[in-house]
Amino acid sequence: MKVRLASYKSPIGELAFAFTEEGIMASSLKGTRALKTLLASKGVRTVKEARELPFDLREQLDAYFSGQPIEFTAPLWFAWGTPFQRAVWEAIRTIPYGQTRSYSWLARQVGRPRAFRAVGQAVKANPIPLLVPCHRVIRADGSIGGFTPGLEIKIWLLRLEGVLRETRLLK
Repeated sequence: MKVRLASYKSPIGELAFAFTEEGIMASSLKGTRALKTLLASKGVRTVKEARELPFDLREQLDAYFSGQPIEFTAPLWFAWGTPFQRAVWEAIRTIPYGQTRSYSWLARQVGRPRAFRAVGQAVKANPIPLLVPCHRVIRADGSIGGFTPGLEIKIWLLRLEGVLRETRLLK
């Protein structure tokens, strides 16, 4: 498997993306080093640096970070994850730009309405943050919830999408 790695300089820092011919397989909102660590934990030892992002992803990221309400169309490839996790990740992909959904909503979408804690663990394991917009998943009471790359990044992304206003505080 030929895994390539490319980065993107964004307003929230360096984003890194791992991809194959199948599609984007992993991303990190914390840069290349964090992505290489994730890949190594999944048994991917050899990655080759790429000069450019594939699948028009650079143009889509430019549009997204300029505030345009876009949905990412780059192909994704879930190289790992249980069937349950993959179902959760696919459900997350249906959350529109500028909107949020709760963990319990996700649980209902995957046919396991009482499994919101398991859904939370699947959200946490999302290998392709931003493109699988887990930052749009919040608690049922409207509070932000967690975010592996850091709450400050989640808040920034939700503000960019118009979900949060400057005056809204975390619960």
